[in-house]
Amino acid sequence: LQQALKFELLIPLHSTEKPTACMSFNYHREHFGETWDIIDQTGAPAHTACVAFGMDRLAVAMFWTHGLDVDKWPPAVRETLRF
Repeated sequence: LQQALKFELLIPLHSTEKPTACMSFNYHREHFGETWDIIDQTGAPAHTACVAFGMDRLAVAMFWTHGLDVDKWPPAVRETLRF
C-alpha cells in the first residue's frame, strides 16, 4: 500500500514539464514517535512531519514572476513582503 507522505510546491520557472520544487512537506506518520518514544495525549506513538522552504528558490520565483525592479511589483505583493 503506497501512501502520499511527501508533498511539494512546484513552480514552473523554466518549464511546466520540469517545475522547480520550492517547498516540501514530509509526513512521517508514527515513525519518529516510535523511534524516539514520543507519545501523544492518549499514550500512542505521536505522528510527526516536517516542512522545508527553499528560500533561494522562492526568491528566484518572485524575480522570475515579477521582474528585478521591486518598485514595479504588484502593490499587494510589496505590501505582503513589507517592501
